[in-house]
Amino acid sequence: MDIKDTDSPLSTGQILCGTRTFKDVEPESIRRLVENSELRVVAAGDALFRAGDAYKQNIFVLVNGNIVSTSPSGRQVTYLPGEFIGLANYLDDNDYTSTAQATIGSDVLEVRNSLLQELEQERPDLFNALNRVIATKLRDLNPEKSITSGALAQPAERVMKSPVATCGPETTLKQAFMLMQERRIGSLVVNTRADKLIGVLTFSGLAEAMLTSNSSPGDSIMQVACELPRVIFTDTPLWEAQDLMARYAVKYVIVVERDTPVGIVSQSDILRALVSRPGMLANQMAGTRNLKELTGLLNQIADVAAEAQDTNFRASAAVRLLSETHLQIQRHTIRFTLDWMEQKGHGKPPVDFAVLVMGSGGRREMLLNPDQDNGIIIADHDKEDSKAVEEWFERFCRRMERNLERVGYPLCPGNIMASNPIFRKTLSEWKKQIQHVVNKPTEKAARWANVLFDFDTLYGDAALTSELWRHSLTELTGKPQLLRLMAQHDAEGKPALGMFNQLIGTHKESGKRIDIKRNGLRLISDAGRIYALQSGIAVKNTTDRFNALVRIGKISDDFKDSILAANGELLGLLLSHQIRQAKNDKPLDKLIDPKKISHEARSTLRMSMRAIKRLQEQLLDEFG
Repeated sequence: MDIKDTDSPLSTGQILCGTRTFKDVEPESIRRLVENSELRVVAAGDALFRAGDAYKQNIFVLVNGNIVSTSPSGRQVTYLPGEFIGLANYLDDNDYTSTAQATIGSDVLEVRNSLLQELEQERPDLFNALNRVIATKLRDLNPEKSITSGALAQPAERVMKSPVATCGPETTLKQAFMLMQERRIGSLVVNTRADKLIGVLTFSGLAEAMLTSNSSPGDSIMQVACELPRVIFTDTPLWEAQDLMARYAVKYVIVVERDTPVGIVSQSDILRALVSRPGMLANQMAGTRNLKELTGLLNQIADVAAEAQDTNFRASAAVRLLSETHLQIQRHTIRFTLDWMEQKGHGKPPVDFAVLVMGSGGRREMLLNPDQDNGIIIADHDKEDSKAVEEWFERFCRRMERNLERVGYPLCPGNIMASNPIFRKTLSEWKKQIQHVVNKPTEKAARWANVLFDFDTLYGDAALTSELWRHSLTELTGKPQLLRLMAQHDAEGKPALGMFNQLIGTHKESGKRIDIKRNGLRLISDAGRIYALQSGIAVKNTTDRFNALVRIGKISDDFKDSILAANGELLGLLLSHQIRQAKNDKPLDKLIDPKKISHEARSTLRMSMRAIKRLQEQLLDEFG
């Protein structure tokens, strides 16, 4: 077709190049899209499609004019030039559920499904543009809320650390590291001599520069590690600070007053404000005297989850807060276990140790009913003490697991627990085991690696955990065999989509259900873990992993946004589902009935599953 067939002096391709959707798409991709599609003139009042129509196997792009989509509930969406019309139908191949109508004479590009699918595969720039649109649509389907009361409504000045620790732009990586170590801080504000804010340096940014950028200790922080500062004011509410951190994938924001840095707020500061507010279980935990009282607190976890959901801007933040509550209960259980060991005459721990939490606990993504996934690192010690040390820790681990079960955390059905000798080893033994698994991987090893490699310190000496992480990442460098098997294990689960991208579920006695964890959330966390291990990234939280992958250029920012938007939607859907079950005294599960959720929630679920399918396809393309 002639791409200059519009009333505008600009060609169709030129118009699209100037739109928000196509601004980062290469001209060649736009040329192929335009030349192989049909430009339609839609008169005022005419409809591209109506609610109830069968899907036309194509998607529309507005070039000129005005198109409005109206749902049966009356909700309207006005499209801008360059935007896709019928994107949800392209993704899930379902009949139209709204009517798209021109309010004035409009020019629309009609694109065949097969062409767009082909270009998605061949043109990464167009693939990324579609991911950006998907992320935006997911947010639009479930708009974020503002918070007017509670801990997140308080101003930043109440929780900020002040005064800020600063350094100059000429500071080297080594000097910055020594300063952070000396002051026991995780960030530095970078100022000019005139106290003008020019950047922020974080400990994680420093570590990334040293580990993944081949930087030397004498390099300037401005060259390799300084990040663009994100700024708020003293009266900015914490929920806005939290959203700013999430949108820009940063862990710190700088608080300014008349352009002068006066404080700094971190994710940990916000989490601390949430956990320590009156009425939270953390405050009650300090006074617990036995396991029975801890059990009583865990029985209130549904109330904690509901409050976390109500007072947090994003579902991922609410789940992180819920996880911290679980982990605090588990840490108190371990303290009671250590007390029991002394009371029974077994004495104190003979050597240093670190109890590990794995799986969702290590990622800080626990919901209402996590089971036990744990292990233990025992500090290396003299051989002559080995028998006594082993006996002490075997007894301790068995008692710890029994106590956790009594409090309300079920034993791991896969026996990934510290009482299992495979997961109870000295640091040296752990290193040898990981070395063996990496160099001679098996399918069984890949299955437990997809749980193990979320490990983090639950209780004890975090230095042991850090050393094991360093060793693990070093061993995995340049050895993709284990990661390939982990990807194959991930492929045993599929997004809940059928051949034509319609939602499908597992057959149950009461009808079809979708396992949100197995067929959604797990696939995202698996991919994040595999890519992070491949890239030498040590963070465990899924959101943190994908943000780090963008920073090192492994994935695009648009692709990350679509995945994290899907992750947030599924977390929110599953959290709400479990809260309702708990309030109604029903057994907790992760199975959603698509017929019992709203039309908007189903659209969100379909689009989320489509984003996950794209992620899994990319993972398997690389590791298959």
